[in-house]
Amino acid sequence: MDIKRDVTITSWDGTWTYKPKVIATPESAEDIVEIMVDEVRFPAPVRPAGSMHSTARVNGDDGGTMVDMKAMNRILHFTGDTVTVEAGVTYIVLANALKERGLQPYVTTEIGNVTLGAMATAATKDSSFVGGFGQVSSYVTAVRLVTPDGKLREINERDHPKEMQIIRSSYGLLGIVYEVTLKVKPTTALSVRHYSLSLENFRRYFPIYKARGFAVMYYIFPYVRRVLVELRKDNPEAQPNSRYRWVYRNRFWRKYGPAVTLWIQRSTKNPKLRAIADKIHFFLLRQALVFVVRSDRTWPHAQIINYPRDPGANKYLFSMWAFREGGFFDILEEYCNFCLAYERQTGYRCDLPSVGYAIGRDVEALFSYSWEGPTLSIDPASTGGPEWEEFLRHYNEFCSERRGVPLFNQTPFLTREQVRRAFGPRLQHFAAIRKQADPKDRLLDSYFRELLS
Repeated sequence: MDIKRDVTITSWDGTWTYKPKVIATPESAEDIVEIMVDEVRFPAPVRPAGSMHSTARVNGDDGGTMVDMKAMNRILHFTGDTVTVEAGVTYIVLANALKERGLQPYVTTEIGNVTLGAMATAATKDSSFVGGFGQVSSYVTAVRLVTPDGKLREINERDHPKEMQIIRSSYGLLGIVYEVTLKVKPTTALSVRHYSLSLENFRRYFPIYKARGFAVMYYIFPYVRRVLVELRKDNPEAQPNSRYRWVYRNRFWRKYGPAVTLWIQRSTKNPKLRAIADKIHFFLLRQALVFVVRSDRTWPHAQIINYPRDPGANKYLFSMWAFREGGFFDILEEYCNFCLAYERQTGYRCDLPSVGYAIGRDVEALFSYSWEGPTLSIDPASTGGPEWEEFLRHYNEFCSERRGVPLFNQTPFLTREQVRRAFGPRLQHFAAIRKQADPKDRLLDSYFRELLS
């Protein structure tokens, strides 16, 4: 086990800086046991870390122990409908290994460098297919973990369904997961189309998309009050043969969108000219996606993006809140008004399109953001900076007032009251279970101490 002391490490985009007393990189479950039981060499809080792609500060406190899981990165074995991996395997590596065997994950979420240990115990997001879920953790059938007192445990869906429901939202607070078993399925060609719509037409057509069985993702352009809808649907009648359609979209997310936006900011100091440049940029983006990213036989694996560990200036930052489907379209109108009013008051505008997903009801994970019914999300996006962070604090208030549901790991700057309002009794239930599992608070950092108290 590699051990480093008194180092400084940042999240993938440089937003959060951590100064743990110890960074330990285990290579086996026995290494993790040693970390848990030796409280002198490995001070609390002990927090697991993977790619550190979370937009919230969830990887521990200064002076604690960070457990870097990336060295435990073996794919262990396959069955006809599951795969078992070590917790440090990244999603894009797993997807490529599945593709070689004619298999795919049920969820092909965009962020490919996230590790399976994180995905098994934290919130992820993707638009739901008919009868499916939007979170990777909802397809996890078993985990092996080291408990806070250093015991090895296996928890599976068959024997411990209630515990699995809690583990899928445990964020490393009930133990450090070192092995994950995930449901998979045969590879199926994916049909994709994009349509540029007004807010009114999005409201009108969404029930039709849903009735026809499409998974619905969308880009929101609040300053011109438009939505670009991405419709996906399994196409078992075709053989997948196209991946470049997704390559174009993914390059916008990973590089070109932020790069063009930053170039506009550097080149255009006048706010009115910048607004015009943004309008032209995003109009061309919508047109390109409508006419280029359309096919009936794409590879589903190609949606997954391998984000660089250090993206430099070309960062694509985001936050997420989900809202009940019933009142969503009124809230979407109010969100556009909120962005326009915020720009008038402060001069700040989000410099990338917002994103959103339609997510089916999911009670497989305790802190599911669609626990009470189907939801749609609004995820502002930006290249970052202090003004962006201040915008998110106001956006959190906007969402909480409308009974939105956040993600602990992907909604930064949450307050205790916002979390309590969103999760209610589920928060109290988890806090009691966590305290019972970890009475010495070995795994509890200040971020979760504040939100769970």
